[in-house]
Amino acid sequence: MPKSVTFDREQVIENVTELFWKKGYNGTSMQDLVNVTGLNRSSFYNSFGDKFTLFLEALKHYQSLQRDYLQELSNTAKTPKEAIQSLFEGISQELASEQETKGCFISNCISELGNQDAQVHRFLVENKDQMVNTFKILIQEAQQQGEIDASKDAKTLALYLFSNLNGLRITSMIESDIQGVTDLIISVL
Repeated sequence: MPKSVTFDREQVIENVTELFWKKGYNGTSMQDLVNVTGLNRSSFYNSFGDKFTLFLEALKHYQSLQRDYLQELSNTAKTPKEAIQSLFEGISQELASEQETKGCFISNCISELGNQDAQVHRFLVENKDQMVNTFKILIQEAQQQGEIDASKDAKTLALYLFSNLNGLRITSMIESDIQGVTDLIISVL
């Protein structure tokens, strides 16, 4: 009878997410994964399949955390524009204060694997679509409340915010003073 493996799957996914975020997909070895999970190779393969499958699970985990963060901001902000501002200011402050300049896991993935694998590309496009749609809804609400010029196309502004958010996250890896850029991004609204 095979020995059953018991471990905290959620904690393993969090650890693996941090590892892939820090080292990237290509920079992460199987030995790195074995070390961070605490599982032997056989248990690793039985529990998670392969490195690529686990990488996709880590991306989805990170995406879920980001979506929850944006939802929390939307729920606590007094206005839709304030929710957008809070997101950019919060991320800007978080990126500026990081001890390790890792940027954003998903933005890093766009740079590393965005055009390398069809499954990753689909995930990234779906993530972009979700983020752009969330921004679009907030922008349309802000336009209805008179916070944002209603003559500006909401979808274009949403894609502008998404593009700039990814740009900030990548730029923060080589420049920590991004608050002025964040202010400029919001001023365009």
